[in-house]
Amino acid sequence: MKKSESLLRGWDNAKKMAIITFFSNLYFYNHVGTLYQQTRGLSLLQVSSIWAVITGAIFLFEVPTGILADKIGRKKSVVIALLLQALGEWLYLFANNYLAFLLIAVLAGLGYAFLSGANEALVYDSLPSDNRDGRMKKAMGMMGGAYQLAFCAAPLIGGLIVTQLEINFFLRAILLTAISVTLAFFISLTLKEPKAEYQHTEENLLLIFRDGIKQILKSQKLKWILAVAMLTTTFSNSLLSLYQPYFARLHIPTLWIGAVLSMGGLAAFLIQKNIQSIEQKLGRFTFLVLSLLPGLSYLAIVSITLPTLLIPIFVVAYASMEARNPLLASYRNAEIVSEHRATILSLMNMMTMLYVAGMSLVFGRIADYSIPTAFAIIGGLIIFFTLVLRVDKMRMK
Repeated sequence: MKKSESLLRGWDNAKKMAIITFFSNLYFYNHVGTLYQQTRGLSLLQVSSIWAVITGAIFLFEVPTGILADKIGRKKSVVIALLLQALGEWLYLFANNYLAFLLIAVLAGLGYAFLSGANEALVYDSLPSDNRDGRMKKAMGMMGGAYQLAFCAAPLIGGLIVTQLEINFFLRAILLTAISVTLAFFISLTLKEPKAEYQHTEENLLLIFRDGIKQILKSQKLKWILAVAMLTTTFSNSLLSLYQPYFARLHIPTLWIGAVLSMGGLAAFLIQKNIQSIEQKLGRFTFLVLSLLPGLSYLAIVSITLPTLLIPIFVVAYASMEARNPLLASYRNAEIVSEHRATILSLMNMMTMLYVAGMSLVFGRIADYSIPTAFAIIGGLIIFFTLVLRVDKMRMK
């Protein structure tokens, strides 16, 4: 601990949070997590249910952790979140049944709830008051870059670690991940609590539902935006869970199972970086294209089994999914002209997460019988709702 403090001496909270973000997202087993859980006896329905449990835990713990965060401050909230994450990874190493994985999912949801808002508040309140907004953009850029670097690097390195789809190779990748997250936890202990008083901004979930629904029911436009946000969601969590066993059955090398995830993340980063120029060229069809591409890619994945074609299709699917999300967020903000913006956006995010969690269970059940069928249904749903809801109308004003 003292050694880490001496190495990081002179670093501000923003730089430390960027380093923490990097090490806490180095998931060397991310590209084989489903395969590992299957070796522990889990069905694809059970694998899919883990995300639903995480979502439920976030909702359950959001308010109480917010109240506690007001009392203990930003640093301790971040430290507790990382401690729970590290504990979850060490438990993941030894988990050998469904109940153990459910416990880890609850810990993950609790950790997310503790981290919610506290990390950004810690950085923002630590910055000098002059040009704070500009400094915050730079700090968030560092943290975002650290996340992207970790996301792209981890599957590549993981592909070199997990050279065979066997339990011992899975455990090596999980062990290194646990060590990396633990390092992030120790670095978090060197953070400094800002002097500014902290007030957690999360509202009571029941109030968000009540007030948000009240506002949405008054407006046809808000009903349409909610429908677009929910029904055109691309189910990236299902893609990440199910592509692993699907690629493994097609005998695609484990190195490439990891590499395609890295390439997808890199492609998404490049698209997001150039989204303004892309939008200028495609105009009002930008969101339509980025919504249709995932749906068409799902259908292409089940139609093509040649690895040389399947790999670039996956990259296109994942990149378009990730590039679509921030674009949707900016469009929603432009459309919602109301003093109830925060409440409505919170409600939309919560309802979308619940919809995704519920549908993921359905897709997981279908995938236990046929992964291609699950992919085909997801792709069909995305294309159908994208066209019916006329998402080409969703654009910046």
